[in-house]
Amino acid sequence: MNNVSGHGAAVARAVRDREVAGSNPVAPTIAVKSRVLTILLNILSIWIGIITHWKVGDFLLLKFAIQDFIEDRKFKNLSPVSINGYQRDLQEFYNWITQQGILNIQDITPHHIKSYFMHLKNEKNNNPVTLNHKLTNLRAFFNYMVQEKIIKETPVKIEKQKTDVKIEAFTDEQVYQMLRYFRKLKQREKTFYAYRNYLIILTFLGTGIRLSEIVNLKWRDIDLINDKITVYGKSRKQRTIPLQERLREEFKEYYAFCKKNNINFTDDDYVFTDIRKKQLSKNAIHLVFRRLKKVMGWKNVKLAPHTFRHTFAKNWILSGGDVFSLQRVLGHQSIEMTNRYVSLFGSALKEQNDKYNPLNRLDLFI
Repeated sequence: MNNVSGHGAAVARAVRDREVAGSNPVAPTIAVKSRVLTILLNILSIWIGIITHWKVGDFLLLKFAIQDFIEDRKFKNLSPVSINGYQRDLQEFYNWITQQGILNIQDITPHHIKSYFMHLKNEKNNNPVTLNHKLTNLRAFFNYMVQEKIIKETPVKIEKQKTDVKIEAFTDEQVYQMLRYFRKLKQREKTFYAYRNYLIILTFLGTGIRLSEIVNLKWRDIDLINDKITVYGKSRKQRTIPLQERLREEFKEYYAFCKKNNINFTDDDYVFTDIRKKQLSKNAIHLVFRRLKKVMGWKNVKLAPHTFRHTFAKNWILSGGDVFSLQRVLGHQSIEMTNRYVSLFGSALKEQNDKYNPLNRLDLFI
């Protein structure tokens, strides 16, 4: 740093020489400029050396390591949802680890990682699903640091928590209650919100898409001619979902209602918006469901977007749909999650088969 200060003083002297020479138009201006330029280049060289040392030397501040990782995720064109998740989880880890007096990434040990997750579990009351999500993001970060040769090996040595995934689905009667409520609301009030919210419920029920997928649906993604919907799931993976006939007609009715009321959508507009055509947020849809739950008077029912997704999967299986097609429609990267639906609702399917199988009505021993 003394070298940098010395060069700064030299720059000041060069500037004073320039001021002194200002009265003489034929003063050695070129020489002064050359001297200043040389000094600035030397300063730049020093700082480049420092920065290079940070990246390949004995230490790297964790703060800059996180920034580098996030920039890499953005360069890989990850979805905003994924990037926000990384930023949130890494910032939480950064806040905790710096309180332990750790600033450099090379100083983080497996003991720190284990202590951090004990803190999340015991003091923050994070459930196993949340812990596993944070563990996945933290592991990706440290693996990237190994890949970039910032550290020799990852300090993340702990395994994922065992989880008991509780899959809740609506009963047929609960579905009918919700649909009846919105149908009556459409007929009685004929408002934009009644038409929109009814279509939101039907879209969840008829496609099984995620909350993040429905809020990002645009009109160009709805193919009313070929009866299909294009959605962009996790990691921006694109998939096509068949559009059921009734749902297609509801999209047409919603579009016609909006046009009649001077809400004119273009292909680039979001499907589900407020009355000013502003994209609905996830929180806005959660608010719709909270209000609906209050109207329904349900206490022990989880009225949430993912419950509709579970309901879609349940009805698919009970109707005899195959698990591989269900995996493609739901956008599961692994068949493991899809098989959970089968194991949960498969027994109900067997009961229905035992009860309604045509062979029950035939006397095979005549």
